Amino acid sequence: MDDEEHVTSLKLPPNVIHAPEGKSLQSMMAAGEIQAGFTGPAGVGRAGPPVGNWDMNAPTGGAAGTYPELLANVEQVEADWFRRTGIYPIHGLIVVKDEHIKRYPWLPRSLMNAFETAKKPYLEGIKLGRGDSPEDKRYRGFFSLMGDPLPYGMAANRPSIEALVTYALQQKLIPRARDSSQVFVAIDA
Repeated sequence: MDDEEHVTSLKLPPNVIHAPEGKSLQSMMAAGEIQAGFTGPAGVGRAGPPVGNWDMNAPTGGAAGTYPELLANVEQVEADWFRRTGIYPIHGLIVVKDEHIKRYPWLPRSLMNAFETAKKPYLEGIKLGRGDSPEDKRYRGFFSLMGDPLPYGMAANRPSIEALVTYALQQKLIPRARDSSQVFVAIDA
């Protein structure tokens, strides 16, 4: 990895290796020092250090997006995996400290409403064919598979969260599993 730690209290296991000083995952991929990597700004898709306004197109000896896919027909593999397991890759989570929820019990529902309201016009635009980014095209293809390609909430994401916990335990990123009710706040509909 070549990114900074986002959770400062996280103690990474010994199998996580930082890129040497002055190198990025993209430069290491271009030089053949690593054989595979995730695309996008968190992987081999950006040049230089992980800072704001990452340059996805800066020349580094191997342009972002020119590497072959690790899996042939990745869209079909991804769709088959979802049909078998219900697992859909989660991009991110919104975290609110317990102290804020105790002080403002309405906060979780208000945040959920705000994000759902913001997502609606984006998804409507995608359905109408707007948006040409790789993510836009990917989400457009998922409508027939799963309905909402950006599912929110525990019910829609339970299989993915359970798989994430299983893999995090196996990779020693977390010391023990916790019941989801200990980690996530239930939001009434």
